[in-house]
Amino acid sequence: MARPVMIALLGVDGSGRTNQAEALAEWLRRRGVRARYFENAGGRPLWNRLARALGRADGLALFGRTVHPALEATVRAAAVARLTGRVAVLDRWTWCQDVIMAARGDPGGGWPRAGGGVK
Repeated sequence: MARPVMIALLGVDGSGRTNQAEALAEWLRRRGVRARYFENAGGRPLWNRLARALGRADGLALFGRTVHPALEATVRAAAVARLTGRVAVLDRWTWCQDVIMAARGDPGGGWPRAGGGVK
């Protein structure tokens, strides 16, 4: 398996999505599949700390609605890039971010797709 296989679990908050993603990754590993669970990590705590240190409310206020998603997409792309030969079980991942941005009318809607392997 040269390219990563990505399985994204989608669902509303509280639906059990994270528990199921973690359980699926473990189930695959027990069967000898190189699998790993990934939360929808985009570096938001880091951007928020940086923003507060610079006197802004959060990362979105610091970078804006175009640059902020690009930064998060870059972090996610770096995570996916390490997956060669593995199965990634993704908790929500970029599909949800892309839909939320489209619903809000945010610019830069292509960044989540580019950073998360969505085609």
